[in-house]
Amino acid sequence: MTRIELPFPLPVSACFENIPKIGRRATARYREWTNEALWMIKAQKPHKFAGEVSISIGLVAPDKRARDCDNTLKCIMDVLVKGGILKDDSNKYVRRVTVQWVPAGAPCTVLISEFLDEAA
Repeated sequence: MTRIELPFPLPVSACFENIPKIGRRATARYREWTNEALWMIKAQKPHKFAGEVSISIGLVAPDKRARDCDNTLKCIMDVLVKGGILKDDSNKYVRRVTVQWVPAGAPCTVLISEFLDEAA
């Protein structure tokens, strides 16, 4: 199992902006978050996975506002691919994802392990 700590992830709505006649592009805030997260990944020297994985994510809310944990998955999964931890974040490789709110700890903790199909 590999454990990775990341900054608190942005919601999808803060990651991209639509530019007329150009299309969708990453926001400055998302580029900054990605850069910080990639440096954190590099410093932690995590194991890299080539096959199917299970991912468990623990989030510590930065304040008392209501939040949707599923809105954070896009930037987490994308940075795991950009950081070389996962080959791809499609269903071919990521077979299970769980997200939970935890009371304390790092803003975002990601646990990755090889996928074991326990439902079969």
